[in-house]
Amino acid sequence: LVFADPPYRQGLGGRALATAAAGGWIAEGALVILEEAADQALAAPDRFALLDQRIYGDTQVAFYRYR
Repeated sequence: LVFADPPYRQGLGGRALATAAAGGWIAEGALVILEEAADQALAAPDRFALLDQRIYGDTQVAFYRYR
């Protein structure tokens, strides 16, 4: 289980996930939860399959499975 909460409103979510994956810090099949501002586009690397995405006020939470 990975919780990712990169600096807010800087669009760093995809880069944070890519860096963690490249470093071998995420096991295959892991559930990954990414928090970002609701007005930011989420662009996860290819190995992250989007399972669900929810918006709570000005925050979005995306749930991915790492494959």
